[in-house]
Amino acid sequence: MNFASIRFKLIFGGILIVLIPMAVSGYVAITDSAKAVTQLSKTNEQFIAEGTAMQVTATLEGEMKFTAAFAARTQVKKATEAVSTKGIVGAAEAVKVIHQDLKKRFELLKTNYSALFITDASGTIYAETAEAGEILKSWDIANHPSFVEAKTTRRSVAGDIVRSKSTNELTIIVCAPIFTDNGAFLGMFGALLKGSVITNLVTARKIGETGYCFMINEAGIIIAHPDEKNVLKLDLKKVEGMEKISSAMMDGRTGAESYVFKGIDKIAGFTPVKGKAWSVAATQDASEFLASVFSLRDRIVLIIFLSVAIIFVIIFLAAASITRPLQKVIDGLQDIASGMGHTALTRRIAIISNDEIGLLSAKFNSLMESINNLSVFKKVIEEDTTLEEVYQRMGQVFTQKLGINGCFIYQVNNAKDEMILTYPSSFDQAEMLCHPDILDNCDLCKAKRTGHIVSSNTFPDICRQFTAHDGRTHYCLPIVVGGSTVAVVQFIFEAAGTQSAVIEKDAKIFKAEAYINESLAVIETKRLMGSLRDSALIDGLTGLYNRRYLQEYAEKIVAGVLRRGKAIGLIMCDLDYFKQVNDIHGHNAGDMVLKETSKIIRQSVREADIVIRFGGEEFLAVLLDISEGESVRVAEKIRHNIEQCVIKLPDGIIQKTISLGTSEFPADTGTLWSCIKYADVALYRAKNEGRNRCVRFTKDMWTDEQV
Repeated sequence: MNFASIRFKLIFGGILIVLIPMAVSGYVAITDSAKAVTQLSKTNEQFIAEGTAMQVTATLEGEMKFTAAFAARTQVKKATEAVSTKGIVGAAEAVKVIHQDLKKRFELLKTNYSALFITDASGTIYAETAEAGEILKSWDIANHPSFVEAKTTRRSVAGDIVRSKSTNELTIIVCAPIFTDNGAFLGMFGALLKGSVITNLVTARKIGETGYCFMINEAGIIIAHPDEKNVLKLDLKKVEGMEKISSAMMDGRTGAESYVFKGIDKIAGFTPVKGKAWSVAATQDASEFLASVFSLRDRIVLIIFLSVAIIFVIIFLAAASITRPLQKVIDGLQDIASGMGHTALTRRIAIISNDEIGLLSAKFNSLMESINNLSVFKKVIEEDTTLEEVYQRMGQVFTQKLGINGCFIYQVNNAKDEMILTYPSSFDQAEMLCHPDILDNCDLCKAKRTGHIVSSNTFPDICRQFTAHDGRTHYCLPIVVGGSTVAVVQFIFEAAGTQSAVIEKDAKIFKAEAYINESLAVIETKRLMGSLRDSALIDGLTGLYNRRYLQEYAEKIVAGVLRRGKAIGLIMCDLDYFKQVNDIHGHNAGDMVLKETSKIIRQSVREADIVIRFGGEEFLAVLLDISEGESVRVAEKIRHNIEQCVIKLPDGIIQKTISLGTSEFPADTGTLWSCIKYADVALYRAKNEGRNRCVRFTKDMWTDEQV
């Protein structure tokens, strides 16, 4: 073949154009798929280990509840009390009765138990029943760790998996203390739980073709394994390749790792068993997960070779002519080039739905859906319009999904020093379990003030604002954004009577905190948007609130004052002859006078009072929680301070006076806006009487012309 010929150049160039993009795209696809599958396989193994550990925990808790229930039976208490006072011989009749009852129950339970027994306070067994071959006297019950722990902690205890000295079978001793009605320790009800009840939960789990579960104790010894010869004999710490995993499991960590065992690449997920120093692991050959990736690799290689062969044949046959075959080659190469790359490969894989890639995609979507459950909530609240909607949705998740029936969410308004009960949206104030003063003074709330969790579980009277004294407890979590507490979530729980109830409550709180942490970024964004909205309520020149603010918050102001049984004083202020300032000195000087006036009015009232630029040179001072007649005194103070103020202008100095009209709500009228109108009427009376004075509204000032 002539290497300088067009035919060779076309063939060689065509092959390179097809081969290189496909090879690069194929390599990228295979590498990315392998990484994704490996990560997903770790998550899968961890999920399996966690599910198995939860089964083990639930089974152990069920067995402990059974022993506790049996130990609490009146018949058991009476028999044990009789033995305690009369001795085993002296209480022979009671011992006989309880022994017969024990045998009957054992007949029903012997599938799971190899023995049941009852001891006195010293650990001496006075009633027992066991399957053939099981000799309880070989057990030093009184000094057994489970007996000692149950006696010390005064609750049911499940021991470690050991081998029975008499039968050599795996067994777990479960003990529940027996108490008198006065709480005195009488003895112990115990059961030898067959180890298979627990180990079968672990070993019966089939994971693919090569996978299985196993469990170790705190010393790293295998206590459950599909191969029985490894149980209580194999030390995981000494197995080559398992050093990192055994260390993590013994430390009680949850996670997943890749490792090599006897030359085979494997993946294991592990997690601790709640309430025990055990750890469960699920392991599987990595090749099972990567099978679909290998299949994809083979397909890509085949496609590349077929494409190269087809292009070679087409170009070789078309090279006989120069014009039309060459144009076809160019068109063909352009079509092929435009279809190559990662996007095209992905699209092709998406079309094939019944092969390994389709199966891999389905598994991927399923796993990602499980992993992203929490992020879905975040996406939902991101689409909510307001921060109030976010808190509403958060409260609904807490009550409806997490099952926390008592939930209150207080939104903090630091600018107004108030808290707003956002969830539930409608409520009877009597249902609040905090003193209502926190609504008007948010610093009274300890969680808001400190930015720390405040819980009556740690100290019953930790918060003086919590008013419930019927055994209910509170758990208050501050939502802190940018170093400032923006909301407080309060959970109310009934008194937890059992350990399981405490565990359940802690689990709910943990999940709730996860939702709160996931919501922080959204809350901060919504707050920034709210701040932009609040900026529309501030007068740009004076920095005071504008009339729109009063329109939006009038109802809340009135509600708070009426709830406290107080009054509102209204002072309408108008600078005298202000137009002359603009006409003589210019509008810049007028702005300076307005700024200084607003500053003086603001300094003349209390911090809690509200000053509003009502329009032009008019100002409205809203005095909260005043006594009758106090508004006149404050108005006179404002008038005097304005009169004494010397304002420096670029072309000299100026002194102004101000006229004021006052009214009081609800003494003068039953609506706030009517009361503002009354103050305005009094203001015009002050101007008509000569200005630079304060006039208190009286009923005779209101005429038909003003209606």
